[in-house]
Amino acid sequence: MCENSTSEPTVNAAPRRIPHGAELEPLLLCYGYRLTRAGTVKGTERSREPEDVAAAEGFGWPVRSPERWTPSEIVERATAAADALDVDGVLGAFVAGMGSAPRGRQTVISYGWARHLGTADPGERGIPDCGLIEHSYEVDVTETLLRLALGWAWNELPQHYLPDLEAAAAQGLPLPTDEDRQRLRALLDLVRAQPAGTLPSELEKAVARSKIVPGTDKYQRYGILIGLSEIGVLRCPALVPSWDRFIPDAERRAAYSTVRSGPRSDIPVPLASWRGELDEGRAEQLLEL
Repeated sequence: MCENSTSEPTVNAAPRRIPHGAELEPLLLCYGYRLTRAGTVKGTERSREPEDVAAAEGFGWPVRSPERWTPSEIVERATAAADALDVDGVLGAFVAGMGSAPRGRQTVISYGWARHLGTADPGERGIPDCGLIEHSYEVDVTETLLRLALGWAWNELPQHYLPDLEAAAAQGLPLPTDEDRQRLRALLDLVRAQPAGTLPSELEKAVARSKIVPGTDKYQRYGILIGLSEIGVLRCPALVPSWDRFIPDAERRAAYSTVRSGPRSDIPVPLASWRGELDEGRAEQLLEL
C-alpha cells in the first residue's frame, strides 16, 4: 500500500470489549449520558471529577484518550477482524439487538462495510474508496464502545467500525434469545403491513408507536432499520446492500443525491430509498437464526 500502514503507538489503548455492569456508571458520567426510567438514554453534562475518571480507568477504560490510525491501518485491521467473524454469528447478533444485546445492532453495518474490502480495487491511494478520506483519524474508542453498549448504530463514520469489529472478534458476539426472535418477527410483520410508498421516516414512527423494541429513541430505531437495509432485508432500489458487494463511496454519494428530499437528510442510503418493500427470502433467513 502506498500509505504508511502504521500510525504512532497509542499509550492508552482501550480494551476491545463492550462495557457492561458496574463499568457503565462511571463511563456514563464521564461521557455525559444518563439512563431514564423508560430505559432510554439522554445526554447530560460530562463529568470531569477526578473520582469519576479514576473509577472508569480503574476498569481499564482510558477516558477521553483517542487512538490515532491511518486509513491504511483501519482497512487492514478491519479486514482482519471481519475475516475472523462468522456471517451467521454477525446476523444472530443483530437479532439479539432487538432486545437482549443492543450492541448487536451495529456489527452488521460494520461487517457489511469491511467484508469486501480485501477484494476491492485499492485505487491510487492504496486503499479502496471506502469513505476514509482524511490523512489520519482520531477515535475515542472508549466512547465508541460505550455507545455500542447503549444501542446506537450508524453507517457514515467508517473509522468507528474498527473498534466494533475488533471487539466482536476478540470478545465474541451475543446469541439471540427467543424473545429477540419474537420481536424481530413482530417488526417484520409491521414492515409488511405498511402500504406501498411508505417512507423510512414513516416506518420509524410506526416502530416507535408499536413499542416492539423497548428503550429505544429515534436514532436507535433508525440504526435498526439501517441494519436491515444494509443486509438487504429492506429492499432499497437506489443502492445494493453492502452485504452483497463492495460499495465505493462515490457510488453511495451518487445514490444519495438521487433520493434526498432536501439539502441534507439524516437518513442515509440505501435506507433513504426504501418505499415499503421487503425481501421475504432474506427475512426468513434472519428469522431462522
